[in-house]
Amino acid sequence: MNTEYIYIEHTSDLEQVVDACRGISAIALDTEFARFNTYYPIVGLIQIYTGEVCFLIDPVAAGDISPIVDVLVDPDVIKVLHAGSEDMEVFQYALGIVPTPVYDTQLASAVLGVGFSIGYQALVEHYLGISLPKDQTRSDWLARPLSPEQLDYAALDVIHLLQVYEAQQKLLIGTEKLGWVASESAHLGQDIPTMALPEEAYLKFKGLWQLDRRQLNQLKVLCAWREVTARKENVPRNRVVDQKALMSIVRDRCDSRHGYKEAGMSPRQVRRYADEMMFIQSEAKLVPEEGCPQRIERTDAPVNNRKLKLLRQVVDETAKSISVAPELLIKRRHLEKLIRSEDSQGAYHLPEELLGWRESVIGHALISALAGAGGD
Repeated sequence: MNTEYIYIEHTSDLEQVVDACRGISAIALDTEFARFNTYYPIVGLIQIYTGEVCFLIDPVAAGDISPIVDVLVDPDVIKVLHAGSEDMEVFQYALGIVPTPVYDTQLASAVLGVGFSIGYQALVEHYLGISLPKDQTRSDWLARPLSPEQLDYAALDVIHLLQVYEAQQKLLIGTEKLGWVASESAHLGQDIPTMALPEEAYLKFKGLWQLDRRQLNQLKVLCAWREVTARKENVPRNRVVDQKALMSIVRDRCDSRHGYKEAGMSPRQVRRYADEMMFIQSEAKLVPEEGCPQRIERTDAPVNNRKLKLLRQVVDETAKSISVAPELLIKRRHLEKLIRSEDSQGAYHLPEELLGWRESVIGHALISALAGAGGD
């Protein structure tokens, strides 16, 4: 395969990329990156297609790629991605920005009822009838030189992406679904894991309902420390301390080297981090109970199966009637959250995940179904 592209390996050459992107409504955007033993993704290649020319930008060779920031944040140029959440994370770490505005073809496919979490190859085949090779998906994108096969593969990722975007636009323009895609795509830049607040990291753990307020505070400060440490050292969180060990430490009130080992920390982790952890725990013990987080309600307890089945039926019927992937409308855990929202007056309240465009499309119907379902 001989795909045409311009390979950029010098910062001074990025100006031609910026010039080529001026005055056009949309560009296709993709990245290739590695994340083997690091907290942050390491970018190996950035692909941009304008509809006329394909640029393959080599950050490893160029070093400084900041000139393309103007393109990535240009409000008049839509950045088209496929399953772009990780790409957004790559740009946040590499350049300190997230592209905007963005359009995600995978999300658009779900809105159009083609399928949920559909892969790029399947997407191209569906809309364009083109079969793409998959042989470079496991490539090492940090090794140099990149092979011709890798570069061809990378170029095809964006060349066909813009064609898919154009095909989807024909189906979306003039319908309310265009706004849904815009809303869903905008969330890509708002939910970047590596940008989450360290002090909220503990809220991702399961089984928090089992902990009292002081234990929750211990977990909160230890998780915040782990998050900051992982970012500073650029290592995966579990390389510092894994989640299971942290829960054991807090639940069993371990605060010594021996206790850390018993909880599952490796000898290396104990040698490297025990002193910091013991100091953090000693400081946390000084916090009065009223200064600790509130007890957390159990969210994984079984809910009323009859109500859950009823809501699932409403979701499936609604999704079918508007040709949207049901998984996009609402996740099971959000249905369970809705069922648990019943107050003392028997009224139900939509969780934040069901606000926005979902409120009128599915939210009101779910509330009505629950209201008509009666008691347990």
